[in-house]
Amino acid sequence: MRLKTKFSLFASLLITMVLAATGLLFMTVEKQHLIKETRENQIALVKSLAGVGREALLRNYDLFLIDYIKIIKEGNKAVTYALFVDNENRILAHSNPQLLRQIVKDTIGIKAQSSQGLLIQSYQRVSEEPHQEIIDIALPVFLGKQKKGIARIGFSKTVLEEIIEGTLHETGKRVLGVALGVLIFGLLGAFILAATMTRPIKVLVKGADLIGQGKLDTKIRVDRKDELGWLADEFNQMAERLKKLDQMKKDFLSGVTHDLRSPLAAIESYVNEMLEGGVEEFAKTGIEDLNTIKNNTIRLSRFINDLLDAAKIEGGRMEMEPRLIDLSSLVTEVTTIFMPKAEEEKIDLRVELPIGLPKVFADGDRIGQVLTNLISNGIKFTPPKGTVTINAEKMMENPEFVLVKVSDTGVGIPPKDLDSIFDKFHQGKDVFEYIYRNDRLPEDMDKALDKFHYIREVREKVKKGKGTGFGLFIVKSIVELHGGKIWAESKLGEGATFIFTLPVKSGKIKT
Repeated sequence: MRLKTKFSLFASLLITMVLAATGLLFMTVEKQHLIKETRENQIALVKSLAGVGREALLRNYDLFLIDYIKIIKEGNKAVTYALFVDNENRILAHSNPQLLRQIVKDTIGIKAQSSQGLLIQSYQRVSEEPHQEIIDIALPVFLGKQKKGIARIGFSKTVLEEIIEGTLHETGKRVLGVALGVLIFGLLGAFILAATMTRPIKVLVKGADLIGQGKLDTKIRVDRKDELGWLADEFNQMAERLKKLDQMKKDFLSGVTHDLRSPLAAIESYVNEMLEGGVEEFAKTGIEDLNTIKNNTIRLSRFINDLLDAAKIEGGRMEMEPRLIDLSSLVTEVTTIFMPKAEEEKIDLRVELPIGLPKVFADGDRIGQVLTNLISNGIKFTPPKGTVTINAEKMMENPEFVLVKVSDTGVGIPPKDLDSIFDKFHQGKDVFEYIYRNDRLPEDMDKALDKFHYIREVREKVKKGKGTGFGLFIVKSIVELHGGKIWAESKLGEGATFIFTLPVKSGKIKT
C-alpha cells in the first residue's frame, strides 16, 4: 500500500474516531443537561402553582386556582395531575374536577402533607393501564408562619423520557449533519495533506534512483522549511559528497595505476638492459641500475603497504604492539632518515624536543609510520629554503598525553580541506588552484614573480611524489587507535602544522 493511501486512511480513521468520541461526549452531556433543565422546569412549575395557591388563599378565591391548574395540565403533556390542598389535606383545586373537596389519604399525599419544604417522590401508578411511574413534586404554602396548603404536580416519567429522547434525537440529527460536513472537509484536507507530504518523498525517490544509476550530478529541489526540506538538503549534500568521493576514487585509481605501472616498467627496462648488455656493460652501469631497481621496488612496496594498511583499518584488523617507548629517540631516528632528502631539497629539517620528555605508551613502528608520513608530506609541500620542524611537549591541560607537532613553511592547506584531508583518497592537488583563485599576488612585480615561481616549484615536487591518498587516513587511524587525537592547522601560503597526541600510560589503546 502506498504511503499516500496509508496516510489518508489513517487520517480518515483518526478524524472519524475523534468525531465519534466528540459526538458521544456531546450527546451524553446534552442528555444530562436536558434532565437537569427538565427537573428545574418541574420545580419552577410547582413553585408557580404554590404562588397562585397562596394568592387564592389570601383572596379566598378558589376558582382562580382551578383555572390556573387547568392551564398547567393543558400546557404540559408530561403533567399527569396537578392539585392544591389546604392544611387539612382537602383538595381545593384539581386537574380532575371530580376530586374537588375530597381529602387525600394516599401515602404520597400524607408524606407531602407532613413536609415542611420541597419534596420529590416517585411511585408506580397502578390505577391505570399500562402502569406509569409518576414523579410527584410537592411544595408547602405558608401564610406567615403557618402552613396553609400544599401545591402538588405529578409528572409522567415515561412522557418526560420521551420528550428528552425526542429533543436528543433532533439534536443528534443536527450534530450528525455537522459531523458529516467536518468529516468531508477533514477527508479532503487529509488527502491534500497526504499529497503535499508525499510529493517531496516522490522527488527524493526519483533522485535516489538517478543516483543509483550513477548520475551523481542529480540535485533535487524541495521548497519546504520542515523536516522534508532538511532531508532534501541532506540528500543534495550526500549527492555532492558521493560525486566528490567518486572523483577521488577515479583519481586514486588513475594515480595508483600510473604509479604501479611506472616502477614496474622501469624495473623491466633496466633488467632487460642488464641482460642485453652482458658482463662488460654490467660492470659499467650495473650498480647504478640495481640501485634504480631497488628504489622502484621500495616505491612499489610503499604503495602496496598503504593499501594493505587501509584494508586492515577498514576491517578492524590493524595489529598494535604497545609498550613504553622513548619518543625523543624515535623522532630523532625517523628524522635522521629524512636528513639526506631534506638536504637534497634544500630544506631545513629541525627537531626541537625538551629535556625530560616523558615516554609514551605506543607501538613504536606505527608511530614511526605516522612521523614518516607527516615529515614526508612536510618536505614534499615545502619549497627550497623552507623549514620543517618536529617538536613535542607534555600537555599542561591533560598530563596523561604528550603533544607532537610537525610544522612546515610550505603552501599550506585551503580552509575548506582542513576537515577532509584525513579522508580516504584525499590528495592535496587542489591547493594550487585554490591559491591561484583566492590568494592575490603582490603588486610588486619582483615579489609576484617570486611567489609564482614558489608555487610552481612546489607543484612540480608534488607531481613527482604523488601518493595513494591513503596516507593521512592511515595516520589518523593509527593515532586514534592509540587513544589520541590528530588535527591540522594552516594559513594558506605560510605552511601547515599537524598536531597529534599520544598517551603516557597504558589503557588508552583500542584493541
